[in-house]
Amino acid sequence: MTTPESNVFISGDLEGLSCSEKNVIELIELLVQAEPSLQKKLKSRHVNLTFITKNEIKELNSKFLNKDQPTNVLSFPSSGLDFEEQLLGDIAICPEIIINEADDQNKDRQNHLSHIILHSLLHLAGYDHQEDSSAEKMESLEIEALKKLGIANPY
Repeated sequence: MTTPESNVFISGDLEGLSCSEKNVIELIELLVQAEPSLQKKLKSRHVNLTFITKNEIKELNSKFLNKDQPTNVLSFPSSGLDFEEQLLGDIAICPEIIINEADDQNKDRQNHLSHIILHSLLHLAGYDHQEDSSAEKMESLEIEALKKLGIANPY
C-alpha cells in the first residue's frame, strides 16, 4: 500500500526565489529518510506556504509571539481537530529577509530557503529549539537532509 503524497499549497510573491510543491515534497521525503518516525507526522498531510512582506510578517510575529520585529519565517502547526487532521500547518516566509540573510551570510539564496522550509516543517512536526537537546536534534535532522541536497551545514 502506498502512502498518498502530501499536498503543498504555495501563495504570495517569492521575490525571485523559487519554490514548488515538488520541492517541498522532496524536503519532506528527506526529513522522513533522516528520521523515519516523521513519516506519520509529515506524509499525507497538507501544508500551506505563504510568502509575505516584511511588514506582514512583523504583524504576525507581534500578534502571535509578542515580538514587534520582522522575522524570516513563522510556523503555525495545525491543532489537529476535525478537518484539520489532514492539515500539518501553515508556514509564513518573508522572501526579503531570506534574501538579505543569504547575502549577508554568503549563502546561496535557494539553499537558504530550503533550509528555512526544512526548519519550519520540523516545527510543524512538533520540534522546537527552546532547549539545547531539542535544538541539537532539530539541527542534526536539517543538516542530514540538506547534505542529501548537496547543501553545506548552515550552522
